[in-house]
Amino acid sequence: MAETTTTPVAPIDDANAGKRAELRMTMLKKLRPYPLRHEWVFWHEKDDPDASPEKWDDRLKEIAQISTVQSFWQVFNNTPFTNLTLKESLHLFKKNVKPLWEDPRNKNGGAWTFRVPKAQSHEFWKEVLMMAIGEILQEVVEKGDDICGVSISVRFNSHLILVWTRDAENEKSRDAILAKVMESLPEEMRPQPSSPYYKKHNDHKNYTPAAK
Repeated sequence: MAETTTTPVAPIDDANAGKRAELRMTMLKKLRPYPLRHEWVFWHEKDDPDASPEKWDDRLKEIAQISTVQSFWQVFNNTPFTNLTLKESLHLFKKNVKPLWEDPRNKNGGAWTFRVPKAQSHEFWKEVLMMAIGEILQEVVEKGDDICGVSISVRFNSHLILVWTRDAENEKSRDAILAKVMESLPEEMRPQPSSPYYKKHNDHKNYTPAAK
């Protein structure tokens, strides 16, 4: 009786199998749109020294609406804020909320302001945007309050990055938002604790309450 031989079976390479599974998942993520919890709108605000407070919304131009992670990155990667001129701004706000102090969703609110050196502002802005669309900030907001949007504005040697909230009187909510921003930023980007400041919209000299 002839001796039979068998071809040895190669052992399964768990590491390679894991890499292939990870690659497949990455490809699926690229193909499948991942919806955001809220729809958002990117706005560009041009500087117009002659605009009256009553016509402030004439300075605003809608850039794009986003509802998925992919659409966010598409807009972000193709809207270089470094092209903004002095006192121009970009805003990302929840749909149906305009980046105006007097908007019905904003009129009783305010904003945290971070003055960021221009060398750090690109990464700082990206981090804050991701905190907004990823609902990281919304998760710490107290009942009755809300994250309305975030902004970046150009100044001479820095950028002002703002987080707008709905209820300026909710001190617990305000404190929680600041703590979450500071905690979520990479350590090298964190400003001094005394640097960020919160200001109510109706404390601005150009605030124009809606007519009753």
